Amino acid sequence: MDEPIRVLHVFGRLDSGGAESRTMDIYRQIDRSKVQFDFAIHTEDMCFFTDEVKSLGGRIYSFPRFNGKNYFLYKNSWNMFFKEHPEYKIVHGHQTNTAFVYLKEAKANNVPIRIAHSRNSNKENLIKKHICKLSKLYATHLFAVSKIAGASEFGEKAVNDGIVKILPNAIDAKKYSFNKETRKIKRLELGIENEMLIIHIGRFRPQKNHKFLLEVFSEVLMTEPHAKLLIVGDGSLRGEILKEISHRNIEESVIIAGIRSDVPELLQAADILLFPSLFEGLPGVVLEAQAAGLPCVISDKITEEVKVTDLVKYISLNNETLFWAKEVLSCNINNERKKYIHEITKNGYDVETVGKWYENFYVNQKM
Repeated sequence: MDEPIRVLHVFGRLDSGGAESRTMDIYRQIDRSKVQFDFAIHTEDMCFFTDEVKSLGGRIYSFPRFNGKNYFLYKNSWNMFFKEHPEYKIVHGHQTNTAFVYLKEAKANNVPIRIAHSRNSNKENLIKKHICKLSKLYATHLFAVSKIAGASEFGEKAVNDGIVKILPNAIDAKKYSFNKETRKIKRLELGIENEMLIIHIGRFRPQKNHKFLLEVFSEVLMTEPHAKLLIVGDGSLRGEILKEISHRNIEESVIIAGIRSDVPELLQAADILLFPSLFEGLPGVVLEAQAAGLPCVISDKITEEVKVTDLVKYISLNNETLFWAKEVLSCNINNERKKYIHEITKNGYDVETVGKWYENFYVNQKM
């Protein structure tokens, strides 16, 4: 039997962020006798998905974290890697801010398929924003999760001319289908009875706009003093967020849940998703929330491609936090939540369809 094609995916870490979670959904879906995923990451830490990747037959390689000053060390690490691993004919780069180095080294070492995959519509600083655009110089294929993400990194012309392949984030919608008993059990576990439970899921990074989130929630508490905010995630701004919660004296109303493996159940338990991001590519969590029948109040900076049901309400970040709070409070919270799996699959966001596309793409490349 032929060996599977091994695809090297490049990430910062293998934690439960959006890009990693969506890639793992595809990994679980594909026929691994034909295609196997391996991962190059920029840490030696044990990550959220480390054990699962190994259990699925994947290999994990650690690289030094690029900081600008270690350019030659970073470049040489990749050069040596490709020399030692000529088996890799496909490199799929999700970390585009260093792709101008590793895709260039892949090209120099005759790796025939080099993918730059844009997953965000903006970057947290100008330097990253500009160096991400360099990735297309060394890529053979350009992918993006949405038109806005593609235009941000590869230019509007490349998107309009069809050079960028738009591949929406896909979810296993069945996992999120609403179940009344699951909701009851998870709310009991969280210590929630009849209180309104607002959920936010995202890394503790500037783009997720946690300070604004807490300002909005503080306004909600003025009307609904028993409301609770469940924040799922972790990251570099955790300390600042905890300070802000303390400063607002809302510790009793906020649950910091950390990184969780039970997100489908937490979405069942919640009443509203609040998601005021400064920018996104195509946030999978908004798809997941819709699959769970959850009303979503999100920022107008997020692509309209993510709205596949009537559950999503876009609000401008220029509006005051009081306006946001009123919109949250006006959401129709219905414990008899509808099932929205059909809408997810009909719009092409189901993992089976997208997983099959990836599998065929990797298998059919001329190498």
